[in-house]
Amino acid sequence: MPRIRTGQKKVARTWQQTIVERIKAGKVVPLISNVVSNNLVLDGHKSLVEAYAAYVNYPLANKECLPQMAQFTSVTDESVTDPRAVKEDYINFIKNRLFDIAEREGVSEDVLAELEEEFDDLIFSEFANRLSYPRFDQGQVDPLLILAEFPLPIYLTTSYHNFIEAALRRVGKNPRTEICRWHKGLESIPSVLDGDYQPGKEEPLVYHLHGIDAHPASLVLTEDDYMEFLVAISQNVGRGDDPIPRRVRQAMADSSLALLGYGLRSWDFRVLFWGLIKPRPLQQTSVSIQLVPSEVEKNYLQKYLGEFEFKVYWGNIHQYTQELRQGVEG
Repeated sequence: MPRIRTGQKKVARTWQQTIVERIKAGKVVPLISNVVSNNLVLDGHKSLVEAYAAYVNYPLANKECLPQMAQFTSVTDESVTDPRAVKEDYINFIKNRLFDIAEREGVSEDVLAELEEEFDDLIFSEFANRLSYPRFDQGQVDPLLILAEFPLPIYLTTSYHNFIEAALRRVGKNPRTEICRWHKGLESIPSVLDGDYQPGKEEPLVYHLHGIDAHPASLVLTEDDYMEFLVAISQNVGRGDDPIPRRVRQAMADSSLALLGYGLRSWDFRVLFWGLIKPRPLQQTSVSIQLVPSEVEKNYLQKYLGEFEFKVYWGNIHQYTQELRQGVEG
């Protein structure tokens, strides 16, 4: 915050200025949705979900809810033998989708042929990296690159992929990846938080709340997964078996949050809001990015989120991150 000189009158600050000042102080935690990753790499979240509906022959009318479709598949598809199988199949689906996108965008035939031979041996994030995705071809206006430039120690995400880590490495940082151990089958996976590592602006932590493709069992994908995840993060808060690390909970408690890519009706938002955001002991000024809906919806969103110290930015992620950078560089 700026120095106050003798005799200087207090100047009212906007909530936008508050967020900028807290970014400078490292006291903002971005919470980045899977929608952002899908829009940047997989030809758009909406079209991805529609393609998945066609892939699994989903027969119901609502073809916009991925958890609902994955749940349906886990129950009705005889080839899905256990909860992990539907997640492995989903990862295989998006890997094939990215291969098709790369082929359409003119990636070298030699590269594609090489990757096709290794197809089953590569996790999705490595597969994407070998194809040079994310492209970051928007340069200085790419929202992930802008977020990566900020001096922040912790990034939270519900993305299944390491695109945030890729952005952080692109700007010269050394991120560490961690996942939420929301069920006992994940407890044997080594944690980067077990040693002396302390998240910082040059070595930030990227915490994947809903798992990562390197460990398919960690994905929160079906409706049942979301319910189990909500129960897990709501019980034993602050105890030794809390699936959310103390450092992450502390960062959420004493920092402002910036929600990027979430809709109020999505499973992602509802589970995180009721399981992690609403119970915070301190409600810091935070922001949710929303595209402009109807006036009725706009009034509802402002009132609903305003009860929890959330301000609503009416626009898209590209606009908001560029405004934040202008404010930080100020």
